[in-house]
Amino acid sequence: MKDAIEQEAPLSSFGCSTPRDRQNQRRTNLWTFAWISVWLLMTFGFKEGILPSGPLAFLLVAATVPLGIAVVLAHRKFLREADELRRKIELEALALSVGVTLVGSFTYWLMEAAGIVEAAELDKIILLTAGSYVLGTILGFRRYR
Repeated sequence: MKDAIEQEAPLSSFGCSTPRDRQNQRRTNLWTFAWISVWLLMTFGFKEGILPSGPLAFLLVAATVPLGIAVVLAHRKFLREADELRRKIELEALALSVGVTLVGSFTYWLMEAAGIVEAAELDKIILLTAGSYVLGTILGFRRYR
């Protein structure tokens, strides 16, 4: 009986990933890690004066765009090739992320206009987007487990 269950479900511990999904997710994660690492290094370099400003800075920043595009393309491939359940989980997580980001950003914007809070920086919006996406995938995995 145990062997039959193991053969039917070669899935992750969440029960919602095929081997191809996990491979595509790893590829997406590696590209994301590379992009974020370069972004963090460049942010540090510009803030500490290690990297130059001016036209060369523009070229350095522009050099990060292909890494960002690689992330988008890897995630697109992951979503296209995902099984139906994984695609559903990801779609619901993306919908939650967009909704939370829109409502949260516009609410913060109004609070800023009203003088309740100080101006938010882009990093807070990115954290809101990423955090709600991760929360959405976790909730989706738990719901469909």
